[in-house]
Amino acid sequence: MEILNNYSGLISLIAAVGAIGAIIVPFVILKKQRKYEAEKEELAKKEMAEMERKEAQAELDAMGVTDAPISLYGYSKMEIARARYLWKKAGRR
Repeated sequence: MEILNNYSGLISLIAAVGAIGAIIVPFVILKKQRKYEAEKEELAKKEMAEMERKEAQAELDAMGVTDAPISLYGYSKMEIARARYLWKKAGRR
């Protein structure tokens, strides 16, 4: 019993540090989870944009458009409009 009385201050200090740690650790974990989810979402957006760009480029190649859509002679207005849209989407400005 005497040992417990001698080290009571140390035991209460350890308990206080443990209580503070129990409060802080979940917030640190939550912050890291949010950061990870934001990075994952940003990466997914970049991959989606890259995939859309490649699809637009593939459609332009299928249409046979290699020059700027302004000089498309012999195409209908709808085809020219679609080519302009794909040209911008493919990032070929």
